[in-house]
Amino acid sequence: MTPAPMPSQLTNRFGAWLTFLDAHGIEVLSGSGFDWIGIDLQHGTATLDGLPGLLRACEINRTPALVRTSGHSAAEIGRALDAGAAGVVVPMVESAVQAAAIAAACAFPPEGVRSSGASRSAIAAPSLLQPEGKVLCLAMIESAAGLANAEEIAETEGIDGIFLGPYDLALSLRASGVTDPITLDAISHVLAVARRLGKLTGAFSGSAQLSGALRDADLLAVDSDLAFLRSGAEAKLTDTRAALSAARV
Repeated sequence: MTPAPMPSQLTNRFGAWLTFLDAHGIEVLSGSGFDWIGIDLQHGTATLDGLPGLLRACEINRTPALVRTSGHSAAEIGRALDAGAAGVVVPMVESAVQAAAIAAACAFPPEGVRSSGASRSAIAAPSLLQPEGKVLCLAMIESAAGLANAEEIAETEGIDGIFLGPYDLALSLRASGVTDPITLDAISHVLAVARRLGKLTGAFSGSAQLSGALRDADLLAVDSDLAFLRSGAEAKLTDTRAALSAARV
């Protein structure tokens, strides 16, 4: 099989994963140097109704936004794309049949089943989207079943790339964690399969050690807004305590 051409945009390395920030917070974070933003509708507080405002905040700093949907619903995928998302990350894809269905949900007829209408995507920062309005369709592999069918999922027509969910994958494989050799071997396998087929690769990290294993991923979500807030607050508190201790000597 001849590898598909690699999409020309959104192949930058570092992303921030959003779980609770509002539009104001996203505006701040998207201007801090990240190449893309991931908005989580599955485990985060964002809703479809609030999505256009979040996407506008990303667009202020010309930062592409990918939306993780809560499931495989074609209606939800369509609404996320209609809101102006540069692409979707669809969770728990475990078969070529599921992959084909979500690919169809991302494409207009005759290639797919996505409905067209007077949506925000027609006016939202077209330079942030793929050429000619193409959006990214990324299938998440995060289970033992998805791992077993990784090649069939990746080679499905209309699937632009594979996005790894290392934490759920580790649970499904009964590994001790994301840096367990079992999990790392699975990650390496999926990345190699996608690369061989000319597809994009992505993953959520949240761990410096795991990021090393994901060094070749095109789209690396460094960590979440929750982690950034906590680590920043802890670092600032530690610095302040150290400065005050030094001043009292």
